[in-house]
Amino acid sequence: MIPALLNTLRHSILARIGLAMVVLATLSFLSVLISTVIADSSVGKASAINLSGSLRMTSYRLLSELQQADRRPFAGQTLEQFERRLETLERAVAGHTGSALDQLLAQVRHRWEEEIRPLARVATAPEGSASPEAIQQLAQDIPGFVNRIDEVVQLIELDLEERIRLLRATQFALLGLMVVVSLITTWMLRTLLFRPLADLLKAARSVTAGSFGTRVRHTAPDELGQLGQAFNAMMDEIASMYGQLEAKVAQKTEALTRTNQSLELLYRTSQQLSSGDLGLETIHQVLREIEEALELGHNAICISEHGQFPAQQVVGSLSPGENLRLRAERDCATCFHQATLAPEQQTGRTADGRQMIVFPLGGDESLHGVMPVMLDSAMPLPRDKLRTLETVSRQISNALVNMRRTEERHRLAVLEERAVIARELHDSIAQSLSYLKIQVTRLEKHLGDNPQATPIAEELKVGLNAAYRELRELITTFRLRLDERGFSAALQETVEEFSRKCGFTIALDNRLSGIVLTANEEMHVIRIIREALANIEKHAKASSAGIEIGLDDDRRVRVCVRDNGRGFNPETPPRNHYGLIIMRDRAQILDGSVEVVSPPEGGTLVCLGFRPEQFSAKENR
Repeated sequence: MIPALLNTLRHSILARIGLAMVVLATLSFLSVLISTVIADSSVGKASAINLSGSLRMTSYRLLSELQQADRRPFAGQTLEQFERRLETLERAVAGHTGSALDQLLAQVRHRWEEEIRPLARVATAPEGSASPEAIQQLAQDIPGFVNRIDEVVQLIELDLEERIRLLRATQFALLGLMVVVSLITTWMLRTLLFRPLADLLKAARSVTAGSFGTRVRHTAPDELGQLGQAFNAMMDEIASMYGQLEAKVAQKTEALTRTNQSLELLYRTSQQLSSGDLGLETIHQVLREIEEALELGHNAICISEHGQFPAQQVVGSLSPGENLRLRAERDCATCFHQATLAPEQQTGRTADGRQMIVFPLGGDESLHGVMPVMLDSAMPLPRDKLRTLETVSRQISNALVNMRRTEERHRLAVLEERAVIARELHDSIAQSLSYLKIQVTRLEKHLGDNPQATPIAEELKVGLNAAYRELRELITTFRLRLDERGFSAALQETVEEFSRKCGFTIALDNRLSGIVLTANEEMHVIRIIREALANIEKHAKASSAGIEIGLDDDRRVRVCVRDNGRGFNPETPPRNHYGLIIMRDRAQILDGSVEVVSPPEGGTLVCLGFRPEQFSAKENR
């Protein structure tokens, strides 16, 4: 019982305050009870004092009546009255058995019964029989008897004063206890109730002001302590939730920021890729901007025309070493197959552990490509960046298709113009040259054996035949059509044509995609290659030849035609041979140059180098 009560008091403010209230109520009740008891016990003391006083007066009156003969008949009544009052006094002071008052009152009763009353009865006898000695003896005894009664009165007064002092001491003691209990209760209220409530209110105001780091200090096992613990736990939970909310807001803000950046990036790339003068340099700049904005690794764009492999890299930031390693690790068919998978499903990695994601390009039958992206990190690419790359790949794909279609339209216009020129050459200059050849033949017949005119006529005939052949070659070139199959197909047809003419297979190494060159550049490159192959056919007496076409690190197209023929001196070309001059003129049209190398041991190397318009357009603006 007691341990449970102590446990309750330790864990409950209300129990402690209730206990203090009970103690105060108990002390108040005791104070009232004790005052009531003492007051009740003092009620008869006053009447006892009055009775004692009346006994003294009655004693003297009895003596006076006995001493007066005429009053002596009334002494009997006074004697009875004294008897009754003495009995009343004894009843009033009853309960003091063994005390001095009881002993004194017993002495008074004994003396009354043994001395005073017998003498009084003798003295109250009828006249003639009254004893003067008895009256005289009463006169002597009554003062002493009255003194005894006075002593009774004094004892009653002392007892009454003692009770009053006891009441006063008890009241002061209880009042002191009540004050102490009140002070303790006030301290308990202030310490256990008011301060925790003020602390809790202060913490609540701090929370209202937005501070979630405030904690309540009062965490005792009582009610307010439990409330403080609950408040602190709630603050911890709110702080945690607020922190999580702030983290989520920060994440959402970061996501929105990334989304806005992605949208801005996509808008810029869309604007760049939809420009009227779109070229490969612009696409290259877009790839570099995407690479920097999304913190990617290197990337590239590879194009396969008409499903032919290996595909050609047209733009990209892959270094030559990375390009070589990538081609050694996987073939083009693997990359093109990987591009058919969703980015999340691709698991391709390079030899050094970097992830490579391949995005498909192209949208028509003649143009298929991929955009491989090698990540700097081995971690998967976030979904938002994947979506951005997918969108950019679609934009680049559309841009490449539109660029190809624009080039097709341009190519058709150029072909139409060249066909018109070819018809004009055929209908005018070719016919004129044919007429001149006929006239020279007629002239030879009329000249006969004139030693001076015959060489001149022969020289005219040779010049006309050379001019006619050049014109026929020019007309053939003008009529050469680059159809929808593109530059690669036209180049392959040219190689096959001259392989038949030369009698051996001409090797072809074409690492150049058709979208790199414009229609006009394609025509000039084809014409220079045809001119070089024609020289091999007519003059080189070679047994093998080869063509190499590619794009160097400086984004310059390099076309090299080599043979193992007899060679010649490029500084002193044969008379009436204008092939080198024509090739150099065409190279100047392309803002490039032609280099011819023919070492003494034989063989010839003709190299054309120029920067395509796709890459030089930005520099020229």
